[in-house]
Amino acid sequence: MCNMDQALSEMLEISEKCARCRCGCCKDECPMYSEMLEESISPKGRNVLIRAISQGVLQPDERAARIAYSCLLCRRDELSCTAKLKNAEATETFRKYLIDKGVPLLPEHDILAKSLENYGNPWQEPKTARRRWAKEFTKRRLVPGKTDTLFYVGCTFALDRTLQESPKALARLMDRAGESYGLLLEDEICCGSTVKRIGHSKLFEKLRKENENRIRSTGVKRIVTACSGCFKTLKQDYPDLAKDVEILHSTEYLARLVKDGRLKFKRSDAKVTYHDPCHLGRHAEVYDAPREILNAIPGLRLTEMKNSKDLSRCCGGGAGVKTAYPEISGKAAIRRLKEAEKTGAEILVTTCPFCVQTLKVAAKATGSDIEVVELSVLLDRHSEHKEVHIG
Repeated sequence: MCNMDQALSEMLEISEKCARCRCGCCKDECPMYSEMLEESISPKGRNVLIRAISQGVLQPDERAARIAYSCLLCRRDELSCTAKLKNAEATETFRKYLIDKGVPLLPEHDILAKSLENYGNPWQEPKTARRRWAKEFTKRRLVPGKTDTLFYVGCTFALDRTLQESPKALARLMDRAGESYGLLLEDEICCGSTVKRIGHSKLFEKLRKENENRIRSTGVKRIVTACSGCFKTLKQDYPDLAKDVEILHSTEYLARLVKDGRLKFKRSDAKVTYHDPCHLGRHAEVYDAPREILNAIPGLRLTEMKNSKDLSRCCGGGAGVKTAYPEISGKAAIRRLKEAEKTGAEILVTTCPFCVQTLKVAAKATGSDIEVVELSVLLDRHSEHKEVHIG
């Protein structure tokens, strides 16, 4: 992880290169620009703003912050950028820069930060609520020094009652495969992804240090998480953790179990399509594992959307946009949902709590017949393995 001086230098270099290029190709596939059609919130527009503020032409203020926080950090625009600029990295650094210059967090984001400071999660839930989903798995509490694999659930899967079937499903699959794993339950600490994306580096570093110390104290050799945001954060934003501990997204982990013959599935005649979460796909380049698992279900038909894998459109739920711009986030989600509907699929499968949340809301808002399902839940429905009871 680069230090702030290096990050600022790279941000300024990107803004200068963008100013010299002037092409605006980044707008072609930017999900926010597609909905708002405003030059200022395009990647090019933000780079112009970064350059103007850094050169003292403009003063940093709330309007600048509103523009900075209009980006989903999805990286889709970078595939259209002729200069191959890392615009998402520049925007994330710009958010930190504005905070350092005294521009306060947006009021909508300040609520998230205060919740993390007071409760240790962005959902204003007590610490004990983290174990609410796991009533049937309390015997899986991790024993330091005796458990190699940590199932790291993450705040959103653990605390959003509408999503709690996902961690249950993954735990059941691990049990059926005869896996040995442990849960931290109420002792799990937020990875800090939420505040890192909104530029609150001080709070992120506090959470990172606490979380890394907690994880290292367990002595685990492997972390498995179904949250794409947690996966990216633990693997890419914790400087040394991935050097000592294997960090796997649940799709990578489950693909291994399928390949080893430890997970098998009943036949299905369903037609499904798969949505690549930005953090799992473009940020971490995990594309094949979820598709390998889906193709292992006998009879199931997987059909790809027009924009899939690295070209996937963002669901609109990331990087603080859903909180600050709920209406625009919703429009981006509906646009993605329409792509899924065009495949003729009955089920839209994805592997990120925020994608599930956002796309489910879009489906409900439009009266869509397509079912939005997290991958572990779909696999749990079709798993052939018998339950393994831990006693």
